[in-house]
Amino acid sequence: MDRESEDPVITGMRHAARGEEGFSLIEVLVSLTILAVGLLSLALLQVTAIKGNVGASKSTIATELAQTKLELFRRTAWAAIDNSTNTAFGVGTTPIYANVPAGAGDNVSVRGATFYRIWRVLPNATDSLKTITVWTCWQDDLGNWHSVMLVTQRANVGS
Repeated sequence: MDRESEDPVITGMRHAARGEEGFSLIEVLVSLTILAVGLLSLALLQVTAIKGNVGASKSTIATELAQTKLELFRRTAWAAIDNSTNTAFGVGTTPIYANVPAGAGDNVSVRGATFYRIWRVLPNATDSLKTITVWTCWQDDLGNWHSVMLVTQRANVGS
C-alpha cells in the first residue's frame, strides 16, 4: 500500500486541486432560501398566535362583563329588573348590532376596546320568573361584531 494515498491531508489536497471541496454557490443559495422560507413560516405562525390570543382575551373580558351584570341582577329588587334602555332586538332575542353604540345598555372600556352590554328581561305569564339574557358585544379591528351571551333565570322569592 502506498503511504501517501492513506494520508488524509494529502488526499484532501488532491480533492481540493480538483475543485471537490466545500459547497458551491448554488448549494448555499438553495439552503438559504429553504431557511428563509422556514423562518417566514414561523413568523406567520407567531402573528396568527398573537391574533388568536387577542381574540380569546376579548372573549374572556366580555364573558366577565356579562357575568358581572348577571350578578348585579341577583342583588337588584324584583320590580327594578328591566330591559336595557335604547335596545332594538331583531328576530327572536338577538340585538341589532347597528343600534348598539347609540346609547343602548351600558358601555365599558377595557384595555382600549369598548364593550357594549345589553340585556333583555322576559317575565313569565305569572311574573314569578324572569329570564335574563345579557349580551356583551364588541367590534374587532375589521369592524366585525362579536358577542358573548349569558342567560339566567331569577324567581320572585324573598323579595
